[in-house]
Amino acid sequence: MAEAEPDKYRPKRAIVEPEPTPAPPQDEFDDEDRPKPLYRDEVTEPAAEPGEGGYATTTSPAAAAPGSDPTTPPRSITFTPRRTRSADDDDATMILPRTPSRRGPAADRIDDLGDLDDDERKPMNSKTKLALLIGGVAAVVVVGLAIGYAVIGVGNTPGSGASPSASTGTSADPSASTATPAGALLDDTSMLSATDGKIVASSRTWTVASTDQGTAEDASQAACFGTDAVEGQPTPQQKILRLLSSTGKNAPGLLHQATSYASPEEAVQAYAIATKTLGGCAVVGSYIVEGKAVTGVGDQAVGVVIATVADGKTQQHTIVVNRTGRVLNIIDASQPDDAIATTNVAKAAAAVTDRECAAAAGACGESVSVKDGPPPIGGDEPGFLATGDLPPAGKTPLAWVTIPPELPKDDFVGSGCETVNWSTLSTEATTSRIYLLQDSGSFFGLNDIVVTMKDASAADKLVDKIKADMGTCAKRKLTAEVGDAKKVTGTGAQKTDVSGWTFEVTQKSTEGNKKYRVGIVSAGTKVAYTFLNPQDGFDFTDGQWNTVAVRAGERTTQVN
Repeated sequence: MAEAEPDKYRPKRAIVEPEPTPAPPQDEFDDEDRPKPLYRDEVTEPAAEPGEGGYATTTSPAAAAPGSDPTTPPRSITFTPRRTRSADDDDATMILPRTPSRRGPAADRIDDLGDLDDDERKPMNSKTKLALLIGGVAAVVVVGLAIGYAVIGVGNTPGSGASPSASTGTSADPSASTATPAGALLDDTSMLSATDGKIVASSRTWTVASTDQGTAEDASQAACFGTDAVEGQPTPQQKILRLLSSTGKNAPGLLHQATSYASPEEAVQAYAIATKTLGGCAVVGSYIVEGKAVTGVGDQAVGVVIATVADGKTQQHTIVVNRTGRVLNIIDASQPDDAIATTNVAKAAAAVTDRECAAAAGACGESVSVKDGPPPIGGDEPGFLATGDLPPAGKTPLAWVTIPPELPKDDFVGSGCETVNWSTLSTEATTSRIYLLQDSGSFFGLNDIVVTMKDASAADKLVDKIKADMGTCAKRKLTAEVGDAKKVTGTGAQKTDVSGWTFEVTQKSTEGNKKYRVGIVSAGTKVAYTFLNPQDGFDFTDGQWNTVAVRAGERTTQVN
């Protein structure tokens, strides 16, 4: 990544060899007793293409899992009704539980019969034939009784009125209730309705476009999500996906995915994975505009605004993820250009939660509150910017890739106006990370330097020093031109104030003018310095750069 003197500094991408996958441990069961996998192994699919209403319909690249090669193109962390099988959860992925066979001398003798040749087997006498006949009749009677009790049990199960032959796919009539499996926690009333759509946008007329049980491979997905499973994802008991459409110019759309789990603990785990997926948003062309702290919507809730860029057009997605007891909801309100207010989407989520909370054994929706806050923790290195924090920088969106955190380089001089040497600065801790555009063929990139000072006062003084350096740069260097300082503020974790400045610097040289963007913010004892070197048509807008500078400060508050 270039800076004021690009020939002195050129970052190199780290290459990390993937660790070999260990062979699964052997257990006491034979291969014939071992259950077959319920799902195919994961495969990498193309990036998501916008579908109806601006929702992705195919798997998108996402961030590498912790421990993987950080320079590998990101692939979408996803949310589907399956989990990755490991050697420790064989039982969890079986259709039916296994029980080790109980063997004895008699069983061994029966097995020995199979080792005899036909000419060595003796004919059965009359007593043996009678015993086998009686045993066969008894087995038939036992099976018949078991089936009878099962039928009676189903008939007495609450909510078992659905016919076994009822369809579980998309309803022929989109506004009609989708068939509900016996004993299911979720049903048609658990989903967003046309009336709930009025809460999101009261001036529109809303219609239920489709309702699906489960999730097909080509099903629409909320922004930042895909259809592949992520490791640790609990297996859901039930999943329903509903799409709502509206009328008018630049009509917004609604996507609601409700998923139930066997226990609140599994739902908590699913919520954590969903929010981390959203907080990283490692999908090419998508980035996090802002995060929101949401309360009063079930047991847990968070809000995020995501922008997706495709074919030169931007779609805004206001997403609320919440959990009530055993149920997880993801609601995505999509609209071109302007984002829908997070408060409206949170209130619609609260209305849904009110109808789910009793059966889900969770908190209901009440006193909804939406306040500024950071996005959920995401990315492979908490405390630093996630790749999903960075907007597309060129005409064609490219994947952002990272270099592992390291000490700042001795020859890093930033814009040339800063009088701070980041590699020798007296701090409690200093770490740097570099972000590059994959396959861009350019030295364009971004630096994120995070330092920890001894106290908040020292952090504020460092910010003031950088600001003063920028103010005097033109006098100290005749080649420099510095634009007006722009004040930026935000709110980090634990309501930590984030504040600082952004600058645009131009350095004149015999090779032409070179432009740089600088950001410096403090958040408690932490300071985040961000640096960008626009070139070759790659750059952020002023508004995007202000957001990135503040986001860097917000991310520092999410770790100690």
